[in-house]
Amino acid sequence: RELINDLNVDEAAELVALAWVGRGDYEASEWIEAVAAARERANKRTAKYLLGLPQLADWLEEGLEAIGA
Repeated sequence: RELINDLNVDEAAELVALAWVGRGDYEASEWIEAVAAARERANKRTAKYLLGLPQLADWLEEGLEAIGA
């Protein structure tokens, strides 16, 4: 949790967007839109939100694969 809380707004938004791409909420081609949406919703509860996602690790991995990272 502390690691996520230490991210700046842009880094946190990209992490949330990556989870969303991995979950299928956005396509890799919609990366900019996903990051913008995550940035709009950014708040002090981002770590709690991310850590509450039941398949976070899988979604992050799938998101990375989708964007070619």
